[in-house]
Amino acid sequence: MATLGYASGGSELTDPTTGGNAPQPSPARRMRRPTWRDPRLLMGIVLIVVSVVGVILLVSAQDRSVPVYAADRELSTGTPVGAEDLRVVNVQLDAAAEHYLSAEADLPTDVELIRPVMEGELLPAAALGSVDSHQRQAVTVEVQHDLARSVQTGRTVDVWAAYGYSTQQDQGEVTILAAAAEVTDIRESSSAFGTSSGVTVELLVDPDEVPSLLAAIGGGDALTVLPADSQGD
Repeated sequence: MATLGYASGGSELTDPTTGGNAPQPSPARRMRRPTWRDPRLLMGIVLIVVSVVGVILLVSAQDRSVPVYAADRELSTGTPVGAEDLRVVNVQLDAAAEHYLSAEADLPTDVELIRPVMEGELLPAAALGSVDSHQRQAVTVEVQHDLARSVQTGRTVDVWAAYGYSTQQDQGEVTILAAAAEVTDIRESSSAFGTSSGVTVELLVDPDEVPSLLAAIGGGDALTVLPADSQGD
């Protein structure tokens, strides 16, 4: 087995078999810390930023919700609409958004509801009208007959009452209680068993006609709602 020895007068290793100098081991290379100038580090940062921006853009593209107003409590017909009555909600309405009151614009002034709005219901633009200069009052009447086709929300009707009629005789009196009352809402009324028991019509009535109309309702008189004469059937 060959052994290495030191050459005379020096410190270099010699190989006895060859007489030459043996190769010395190269010094170990130290790992250098990465710096901001390291292209690999810069590339990693760029990739992270691109990923975050891509996720943000993707979420934004999928979020098509718009802010609209909703009733913060139950609102009845004739209620002036103010910011304290509403809250802002973000919903996806797409093409239907134009039918609701946008929260991106200021609330219209001097408007009131022309039909009831339930708590949490989105506020339809069609439910708002100018404040009634005649100061009409909202009255709800229930009728037991089918309404004419022209009796619709926004149209005017006459309210009639029948007095003194019975099953034994046809004698009685019919009188008009409210003329040209505006219809603000129509809905079917239900009995305790869930079956339809009539039609409820909400009206805006002249203040002078309210007492007689309420007296007829309280007395259980049969009420009839007909289209106003000026509109026909």
